Formats: sequence, structure tokens, C-alpha cells
Amino acid sequence: MSRAPGVLVTDGHTNPALACVRSLGRAGFNIYVASHYRRRPLAAWSRHSRDWFWLGDQTTDAYAALRTWASERGVQIVLPITEAACLLCNAERGAWQAAGITVGCGPDAMLLQAFDKARTLEIAARCGLASPETRSPDSLEGYQAAASELGFPCLVKPRFSNPIYGTSILPDLGVAYVDNAAGLEAAVSPRRQLQYWPLLQRCVPGEGKGVFALCDHGRPVAWFEHQRLRDVRPSGSGSSLRRSAPLDPTLRAASEKLLGAMEWHGPAMVEFRDDGKNPPWLMEVNGRFWGSLELAITAGVDFPLLWVRLLQGEAVQASHHYALGVTVRWLWGDVKRLLHILRGRPPGYTGKFASAWQGLRDLLGAQPAGTRIETWHRGDPWPAVGEWAQGIHELIREWRGRNRLPASVDGRHPTLPNAPAEERDGDRRDPTNAGPRRARRRTDSYEDAPWRST
Repeated sequence: MSRAPGVLVTDGHTNPALACVRSLGRAGFNIYVASHYRRRPLAAWSRHSRDWFWLGDQTTDAYAALRTWASERGVQIVLPITEAACLLCNAERGAWQAAGITVGCGPDAMLLQAFDKARTLEIAARCGLASPETRSPDSLEGYQAAASELGFPCLVKPRFSNPIYGTSILPDLGVAYVDNAAGLEAAVSPRRQLQYWPLLQRCVPGEGKGVFALCDHGRPVAWFEHQRLRDVRPSGSGSSLRRSAPLDPTLRAASEKLLGAMEWHGPAMVEFRDDGKNPPWLMEVNGRFWGSLELAITAGVDFPLLWVRLLQGEAVQASHHYALGVTVRWLWGDVKRLLHILRGRPPGYTGKFASAWQGLRDLLGAQPAGTRIETWHRGDPWPAVGEWAQGIHELIREWRGRNRLPASVDGRHPTLPNAPAEERDGDRRDPTNAGPRRARRRTDSYEDAPWRST
């Protein structure tokens, strides 16, 4: 019997990385984990993680060191979990392939159809899909005029979630809610990415819904849908409590048309807003694994394993059958939810917002019958401990302000993955990057090490 290949999972501090590690580890693959956020990230606490690597930063230099480390351990597939990881792997895709490692995402030409929000909306329009009315001004005066046309409140969205500056990834500033003309400049200016101004979008009513798919060169081979029961941010975000739900045929048809037009290859989440009256509005496409991935696996759709099978050249039969009513809770997500509530309503947000009492009741009160904890598995318990260790570290970082994004870097705006070469290559190394460092190898018996600092 041939030995199962090694699989490297990036962004080990995230929940979807942990879901991938557990899924592929159970299937017999040799799993390795990397992270730039924590020396010992969440997924490295799993008994399925054989070794882990601390990147120290999100740069092409750090990923080059990771590639060497992975090659030494016989890794044959790298699964980039976030958009940033996809872009950094693709920046030197040929080098990964020369090392005998398959990159588990499509090339930039495909990915940017989803990562570039303006391009996504253009493709959706050609497919006949509805989307919120959107403007792309190129001046602050233009935003004032466009906002007057769209009406307040409106949304300001960065065109790209993860712009690249030189060889480094900058943090995602996220969406800003604006409820009056005075707040436009403060929302627009920091979200301008070199020549790419942010999108201005009308707020539309309805419930946020997501359809999840795995595609084989434009052909969906697996489907899933869930119902959000609680969002981490009451103003709208990923969920802390969710339940598997029947696949909506309208959302499936719209998603299939869009992903087919993109010739999408790999996992994707297609987000809509549905008011029950109008055709669902397309909000965006997340061309990667999503935060609630564990729910889909628990309900019977093992997306990571199916994707790895495709990457290995195997045929995957199309299916959309899964268990309904499966409920999974991200416990630390509910902790973060309470903190978001205590901070108060975001500036410009006019929708329904939970009270402090509601947030406390959601965290400590009774949960729906049969609810499972996302990070807890009886046969793999330590990630549930690692989640709290990582979460407390995250709170300390936030309190100290270490994640604050500077207004500019060396006096220049960030550049983007599809910016002209002369702009993209102007600064080949971030002088603040101390270089990647290797984390100590985990012990064979995970009882020996979970509480130790690495």
C-alpha cells in the first residue's frame, strides 16, 4: 500500500484550517500546519498535526522558507486557506510545483474573478444575476454625488480583501457603514488601494444566505447550505451558531450559473441577501474555504477530502445530499460576539443590534438541542483548549493595539496582486520583517505538550 501524501494546511490559527486538518488526518494523510499569527496555532493542537511552522509574517520570503520546510517533510499538496495565502502561494506557484508540491487553489486569473469585488459584479451582471446598486467613483467628490443617488445608509467596500504591498499582505479593513455625507471621507480614504478606489453600495434588506460549493473546472460536484442562527458581529459577519439547511434551488441555480461562468476550480462560497420578495441579491464570492466548514463536514459533505481527491486527479461524483438540522456552535465566536455588542453599535449602522443582555444570554444560556461545539471532538480534544489559549492571546494583542493598520507604509499606498509590475515590484522586502522562524516540533504524545509555549 502506497504511503499517503503529506498535506500542508496554511493559516492554522483559523477554524477552517482545523476542519481541514481533522478531515484529512482522519483520511490517513500526513498533515502539517503553518501560521503567521501564532507560534502554536489552533490546528497544531490537533492530534492529526504532525508538525507545524511559524511564518512570522505574510511575505513571499516567509512562504519560500515554508516551501523548503514542507519539501523536506515530503509534502505534496499545499492547501492555502485564506485569500492572502492563495495570493502568496501563487506569487511563486512555479517554485512550489518545481518542489513537487501541488498548489491547492486556482491561478490568479481565476481567483481574481472572486477576489476583485468589482469584477465579480461584472460577471454576475452578464449572468443576469441581481446585485445591490453599486458605484465606483474615482474622487471624494464622486462619492458624495454617488451617495446622494444611492441614499443613506450605504456601504463602503474595499475592492480587494487582501492587497499586497511589495511582497507583503496588508490586513483587511472590512466594510464600513455610512449613514451621512460627513462620514464618507473617513470611510473611503483608508480603503483606497493605490489606483483602486473602494466600492460604494446601496444597503439592501433581507437575510444573509450562503451557498457552498466545490467545483471541478466550472462544474459543481458538491453543494451545501446552512442557516445562520447568530452572527459574531451583530451588524453582519460570519456566524457563531449555524444549522445545516435544505439547498435553496433558486440560490443553487444562480450560484451554478456564476461559478460556471468563472470556470471555477476549487471551493467557493456564494453570498446573497434575500428579502423573500425580490430575486436574491448577490453580495460577493469567497473563493476559498469558509469559516463554518466544520458544519458541512459534520453534516456529511467532506469538502477538504473531496478537494484533495480532485487535486490528485481523481473523479468526484456530484452530490448535494447531507443531513439536515445539524447545529454547530463556535463557542469563542460567541465570546467575541459579546465583546462586539459591548463595544456598541458600529458608526453608521442602522439595523437591528443585540443588547448586552442578549449577548450574555447567547453566550451562557441554553443552546438548541443537539448543538455541537466546533472545536471539540472526543477523539481530538486539545484544540478546544488551544482555542481559548489563542483567543486570550488575540484579546491581549487587540488591547495593546498591535494589530493597528498604519495609514501608509513608507509613505506609499498598498499595491494589489494585479497591479502593474513596476508598482508591484517597487519594494522587494519589508524591512520590518525579521524573517520566518520554525516552531518546535510537536511531541508524538499530545498529552505532553499542549500547555507549553513554543
